[in-house]
Amino acid sequence: MVLEEYKKYIPTLIAEGKRGDIDALSDALSLCKGLEELGVTLIGEEETADGGRIFDKGNFGMAHDYSVQIRKYAADVVQLKGSSDALELYYRTMTFDAPYNFDVFLRAIEFKQDEEKHFYSPRRHYLKRYVDAYQQILDGKIRFLSVSMPKRAGKSQLGILFTMLLSGRFPDRSSLMEGTGKDLVDSFYKGCLEYLDRQADYGFYDIYPHCRVVGTNADTDIINLVTKNRFPTVMCRSIDARQVGLSEASNLLYLDDCVEGREEAKNRQRLDEKWEVISGDIMGRALEGVPIVICGTRYSLYDPIGRLQEYAEAHNWSRIILETPALTEDDESNFEYYNPKTGSKMFTADYFKEQRDLLTEEQWMSEFQQQPFEAKGQLFPETRLQRYFELPVDREPDSIIAACDTSEGKGDSTMMPVAYIYGDDVFIHDCVFNDAPPEVTKPECARVIRDNNVTMALFESNLAGTYYARDVEKLVRELGGMCSIRTRYSSQNKRTRIEFASDNILKHFYFKDKSLYTPSSEYGRMIKELVSYTRTGKVKHDDSPDGLALLENVIRTLVFSQVTVLKRMF
Repeated sequence: MVLEEYKKYIPTLIAEGKRGDIDALSDALSLCKGLEELGVTLIGEEETADGGRIFDKGNFGMAHDYSVQIRKYAADVVQLKGSSDALELYYRTMTFDAPYNFDVFLRAIEFKQDEEKHFYSPRRHYLKRYVDAYQQILDGKIRFLSVSMPKRAGKSQLGILFTMLLSGRFPDRSSLMEGTGKDLVDSFYKGCLEYLDRQADYGFYDIYPHCRVVGTNADTDIINLVTKNRFPTVMCRSIDARQVGLSEASNLLYLDDCVEGREEAKNRQRLDEKWEVISGDIMGRALEGVPIVICGTRYSLYDPIGRLQEYAEAHNWSRIILETPALTEDDESNFEYYNPKTGSKMFTADYFKEQRDLLTEEQWMSEFQQQPFEAKGQLFPETRLQRYFELPVDREPDSIIAACDTSEGKGDSTMMPVAYIYGDDVFIHDCVFNDAPPEVTKPECARVIRDNNVTMALFESNLAGTYYARDVEKLVRELGGMCSIRTRYSSQNKRTRIEFASDNILKHFYFKDKSLYTPSSEYGRMIKELVSYTRTGKVKHDDSPDGLALLENVIRTLVFSQVTVLKRMF
C-alpha cells in the first residue's frame, strides 16, 4: 500500500469507528502499523548538536497520532457499552504507542494488573512532570536529567521502568545503572526482573513481543535480552565496584542515590573522592551522546548531583533539573496520592509536617525539601540564633529602623528586616522577604514601615534602588506614616559584608521563636535562607543574610542620644 492510500483509508475507518464500529477501528490500527513501518523506512534518525539523537516523526508520527484517536473512540465504546472487544483494542493501541511514549508505556505495562498493584496510575498526577522530562530524553531533545524528590515518592521505580522501556526497544544496546552499595544495586536489578517475569502478567511482552530473556546473573546483576552480548542489556553496579572492561552505556547511564547518607554527605573528602570516581571513570562508560539520568537526595552542595549539574551546564548539555520539595511554601503536599492497596491517602501534608517536627532542620531540608544543607561552613547555624517570645515590656525601644536590599531580578528577593533596638540588643520583629515584582513589594514595604512606626529606613541605591526608595516614601505618606527614608550606594562585596557582620548578628540580633511564625511565611522563608547560607561553595540565594548584614552596618554607624536628669549643681 502506498502512502496516499494510508492517508485516505485510515481517516475513513476512524470516522466509522467514531460511530461505534470497533471492527473499523481495529482495521485502522492495523493500517497504522503499516504506516509506521513506512515512516521508519523513509525518515530515519537525525543527530542533535550535542550528540543526542532525535527521531524525525514524519509518517511515523502520523501513525501514532491516528492511534491516539483510535484509543479515544475505543474508550468511548467501553464507557457506553462495556465492550470487551473495545477494551482489548484500547490496550492494543497502548502497546503500539508505548515504545515511544513513556506515559503510555507506564499505563500499558500495568494495565492487566489488579488496581492494588498499580504503581503509576495512583501517582500519575504528581509523577507526570517527571515522566514528561523522561520523554524529552526519549525524543532526543535533552541529554541530561536530574531528579530529586523525597524518599519513597517513586524516583527509583520510574528509573527502573524507563530502563525497561529502552531495553525492550533497543535490546542490543546496554543500560548501565550505578548506585551506592550492593543492596541498592540488587534492588534495581530485581525491579527490572519483576517486569520480565511472564508469570507476573505485566505488559512488557505485549509491548515487545520480540523480546525474551536469554541470560541473567544475580551475582553480577546483569540481564540479557534477545541475544547475549559482551555488554548486557542491563547491568547494575555499585559505584565502588571495578568498572574497567566490564561495563558500557550505549542506551542509558543511570545514577541512583550516589550518596550513602547524611554521614557521608558531611564528609567533604568522601564526596570529593566519590565525584572523582563518577567523573573520572563511570561517566567514561557512556558512549558519546548517550543520555545520563541522576536521581537522589540533595544532601550537600558538593554531592554528585550538584557536581554533575554544574558539569552539564559548563558543557552546555541540553538538560532538565527537577528538585521538588515535600511541602510547598504554603505547607501543602506535592506528593499526596490515594493508595488503593491501603484504601487511604499517602504522603499528606500532615505526614510531612510530622516528619518536619521529628527531624533536625538539616535532615528535613535535605531529605524532604531537596535543599543542600551544609553541616560544615554554615555562617548562621540554627543552634546559634538567639530567639525571643516577646519584645521587652518595661521600656520603649531606643529606635525602630529598617534596611532594604531591593531585588535585582533573576530570582532575587526584596529583603527588608525591621529592627526594634534596645541598647545593644536588636530584635528582628518584622520583615519583607518577597521575590515578587516591585509593584507588589513597594506597597508591602510601605505598609510594614507604617505598621511598625519605623523612624528611619535605609535603601541600597544600587541599580534602581533610588527610584524604589522614592516610591516607597510616597506610599508611606499616603498611608499616613512618617519615616526618614535614605539611600546609600554600596560597592562592598556581598560575601565580605555578610562575613564581617555575622559576629554581631549572632551576638546581638534576636529572632522570633519558631512558634511565632510559620515556615511558609515571609519571616519563615527569611530564616530558612539565613541558616542555609554557607561561607564556602556556590550559594544560590543570599538575600536574607545580605539584608541583615546591611541592617547591621546601619546600626553600627548610628549614634543614639540619651537624656539624663541631673541635680542642679548651683
